[in-house]
Amino acid sequence: MLKGILHRILIVIVFTMMALASAKAQSPYVILPGSTHKLTITDHVGNTYEWKVYKVNNWTDQKDALLADNDGLGGDDDFLFVNGEFKKAEVDITFLNEGKYYAIVEEYNTGTNFCSSRRAIPVEVFGNEATIVFKDLTSDDCADLDPQFATEMVAMFDSGTQLPESQYPLTVNYRLDGDTADRTATVTFADKLLNIMGVIEDENNDTINHITIMSATNKFGGILNVVTGQKIHTRTIFALPAKPIITVTN
Repeated sequence: MLKGILHRILIVIVFTMMALASAKAQSPYVILPGSTHKLTITDHVGNTYEWKVYKVNNWTDQKDALLADNDGLGGDDDFLFVNGEFKKAEVDITFLNEGKYYAIVEEYNTGTNFCSSRRAIPVEVFGNEATIVFKDLTSDDCADLDPQFATEMVAMFDSGTQLPESQYPLTVNYRLDGDTADRTATVTFADKLLNIMGVIEDENNDTINHITIMSATNKFGGILNVVTGQKIHTRTIFALPAKPIITVTN
């Protein structure tokens, strides 16, 4: 019996190494901290599945993954399975911290002979790799009693590459002067505009509004770093000229 158990353990180790070797040849799937992504394999009726996530120091050292001190349940605060579900063909995983990971799924058949197969995918989570700023820090208009306007946002990786369409829509939380709670707006890839509501306009007096980005995330919940010095947009609204009385003289 002991020999059979040892044989099963050896099989698990061998298949894990094979899965990691295959995954190592793939380009890592790059995401942002806080992102939740759906990982899916073909669901074969009757088979059972088990997912695990291993954090590694580098892509070449498979031993780190094999000896990682976690059971795939996210107890190390680096990741978690949404709703605690990790035994389906399709799972949602939130990656919380930067680092290199392998997501591994093992599929077991319906027989009693311990037949199984493993697949793995490398995932790299960048820390504060993406940023978001106002394209223009100032704007102005004449008072027209319309309390809204739109201004363009720029979101990009630190490398200078703009976020691709796959990362949109973005969710941006912002505040105007005097706000005690965040306002939320959606920024689409098509126009990249932040639509702002509640700007103060006064026909009789010049007014200055400050719009501050509080936080932002991509479509997967990944965190965009708000750049200090480029997170406040100043909107000036000019009063209308005095309305003179028109007089007619002979």
